Amino acid sequence: MGAALGIVTSLTLQMEDDSSFKTGGSLVFACVNKVTAKPFLKSALQFLTDEVLPLPSVSMEIVITSDYTVICTFMFYDTFIGDPEEFVQQLRDDAKSCNVQCVADGCNSYSTWFDSASSLWTVIGGMKGDPLVRLDHCIGTSESPRVEVLDFVIEKWVGEFLTMAPLSLVEIRTLGGDGIKSNNLPSGNAKCLFFADMIVSYDGCSVKREDKLSISKEVHDIISEAKKIPSLNVDFSGTHCQPDDSVETLPNGDVIFGSKENYEFVKDVKKRNDPENRFCFHPFTHLM
Repeated sequence: MGAALGIVTSLTLQMEDDSSFKTGGSLVFACVNKVTAKPFLKSALQFLTDEVLPLPSVSMEIVITSDYTVICTFMFYDTFIGDPEEFVQQLRDDAKSCNVQCVADGCNSYSTWFDSASSLWTVIGGMKGDPLVRLDHCIGTSESPRVEVLDFVIEKWVGEFLTMAPLSLVEIRTLGGDGIKSNNLPSGNAKCLFFADMIVSYDGCSVKREDKLSISKEVHDIISEAKKIPSLNVDFSGTHCQPDDSVETLPNGDVIFGSKENYEFVKDVKKRNDPENRFCFHPFTHLM
């Protein structure tokens, strides 16, 4: 300190205590069609709400593909007490009662967080088109989701939009881990205890122009309905917006970046470093 200046050769930082990944894995259910998928999904969302959300030691992701395959992925942290196999047994029982077949069962099969986090990459990798058209949106709640929110996800997101485009997905997630006990970041998914992503995707080469317009309108109509539900945060993450989204569906920059001050700071950085707007096709284009 002071005049005693020198070259730093090592630095030790003390970190906060945190839980670490213990085990995890996925259960895959073949629902075949919408009629079968909706009652099973309702029970799966109830399980997520009642059993997973109260526990910081577990996180869960539910993914529904356009062929109504439901993939439930779990992460168990070292603070989890109990048997993961017993913990997820309710899902297996619910599947049987809904006449849904479990085609892959491995909730205890991943040894690292990376294995769990990357388990869906093969599904996403199959979303290809020439060009691939995407319309992404998100919703979330800062508290445990109410029944009206769960019904909205089942009836509107799964019941309606999944049939619009053949490569679409719905991702429903909990934050999980000790992160839900920490101070929230000012923006992004960390603001929400429960959140869902609506990924509408199709091969642009195989869809007629009028059908593209129809898909876009229906998606925006669903998002407009979501904004009428008081407990829902809608499009709070800028990565779920397209530059060509209609003005009515665009989120506010103050919301996405956490505050007006943060928003002004980002705009200033953009203006100084990219005055010619060369980086113009990204989710934040309409905000910059």
